[in-house]
Amino acid sequence: MRSPQPQPQPQPHPHPHPRSVCATVAGDRLDARFRSVAAREPDRTAVTDAQGSVTYGRLAQQADAVTRALLGRVAPGQPVALRAGRSRHALAGLLGILGAGASYLPVDPGYPQERQRHLLDDSGARLVLTEGPPAPGETLLAEPGPLVLVSRPPASDAVGAPVLPADTAYTIYTSGSTGAPKGCVVGHAQVLALLDAAVPRFDVKAEDVWTLFHSWSFDFSVWEIWGALLYGGRAVIVDRETAADPEAFAALLAAERVTVLNQVPSAFGNLVTEAAADGVRLPALRHVVLGGEALVPDDIRRWWDAGTAPAAAVTNMYGITETTVHVTHCAVTPEVLCEAGPGRTPIGRPLGHLTVELRDEQGELVAPGQPGELWVGGAGVSHGYLGRPGLTAERFPAAPDGTGRRYRSGDWAVADADGRLYYAGRMDGQVKLRGFRIELGEIEAELRALPGVDGAACLVDDSGRTPVLGACLVADREVLPPDRVREHLAERLPAHMLPQRLRYLDRLPLTPHGKLDRTALVAASGAGPRGGDALDPAARGGDHRAG
Repeated sequence: MRSPQPQPQPQPHPHPHPRSVCATVAGDRLDARFRSVAAREPDRTAVTDAQGSVTYGRLAQQADAVTRALLGRVAPGQPVALRAGRSRHALAGLLGILGAGASYLPVDPGYPQERQRHLLDDSGARLVLTEGPPAPGETLLAEPGPLVLVSRPPASDAVGAPVLPADTAYTIYTSGSTGAPKGCVVGHAQVLALLDAAVPRFDVKAEDVWTLFHSWSFDFSVWEIWGALLYGGRAVIVDRETAADPEAFAALLAAERVTVLNQVPSAFGNLVTEAAADGVRLPALRHVVLGGEALVPDDIRRWWDAGTAPAAAVTNMYGITETTVHVTHCAVTPEVLCEAGPGRTPIGRPLGHLTVELRDEQGELVAPGQPGELWVGGAGVSHGYLGRPGLTAERFPAAPDGTGRRYRSGDWAVADADGRLYYAGRMDGQVKLRGFRIELGEIEAELRALPGVDGAACLVDDSGRTPVLGACLVADREVLPPDRVREHLAERLPAHMLPQRLRYLDRLPLTPHGKLDRTALVAASGAGPRGGDALDPAARGGDHRAG
């Protein structure tokens, strides 16, 4: 590592030159496209956060300061950790990392220290762009702005950092069903292919105002960042506190006149409830883009019924980190929801740069109308998992017909006669209870169909002698008592799918990414033999046999 060098500070200028400090990697790149926009519109507002706004020209200048601090210290594609919360300064840091030819590795400072350490050690990241002073064991290298650049020693058991492809834009760690988190490596070309295929569907304009709601560690943020900044729009960064407060978030949407809103369905459900209760109106909103979880049809209907944003089109975009954010698109209408049927989420058709195939467990194409695993191919398929060639080979096999790599999603889907796709749950999303295989999403769909239910989630509580099925409702217990819930479910579900315990909540707990937090749900549900109201006689002993 070279010795620390004093870094020149950027000087204010009414039209800062937005070109990259150095051309480290050739080819079409995200940072190059951003700088083209900044060159054309240096005085246009690019980003707003709770502390203020910054123009495209000034943002490019701040990014250049970070790039200069990294010059000579990084190789093309090398990961540089971005350990920072959501702010315009962090976004400048992200742009500066890419401008130096490196890739960014988001490390959420809200994560437990052990998880942060795992991400840094597993990725081999030796450089960290961070908020505040260096952590113990880190060495200050440069102060290119509010974020500082530090180096960290290699892990004690390190055997050499993985070498990433030169065009790598970012590595985002995803949680597997078992084992430690795994880093998914995504290139500039894959993100640009997504944007070129998907953005034209939304008639994006330079006047659009996008929310940047999600953590850098969640790939929905990739769509939010570049959907705004590569098309001359303005990104409104939603800080963690506002994102967790539906009332404050609704007020922000109205005050900033947001036109493009991106949400995970769990977070959107909380917003729907708040907006309806307070009579919020969002006349500027043009698009609601949902992704990251299965759609909740009742939330969409409540949104329409409340008239919160009468001009806003709703689009459901099924996606996967390993295939670069979005895979399919589906314009959501009342007719589409009616045609989907229970337990099936309409996800539409693949975006133009991707292919989708439904295959069985042996890798053979399934017959029309039969469920199969989603295999995704095309220009959005990522490089694979960082430092895990065996897992990459398993999950990213060559297509049986020799037409390139595919990603095996582990998601079930079915196609109708017109080729429209419906998500049918995770292959590993079923639970087995009392000899029966149960899809929790099917029970949740029936609970959400009850008038007065603003959210629902099911879980298996195995804390007692015998595992039991539990349900959590966002509803008024006086209006919708347990007996009425049981009666509704008993008319629609077999006995082995009836929840045995019911807990009423003010709202469903969410992760920092806006997804349903099932760990917190267990705590909120009062898991244990005395947690919640008894719903099913099976909780007191019943006769349920597997067929």
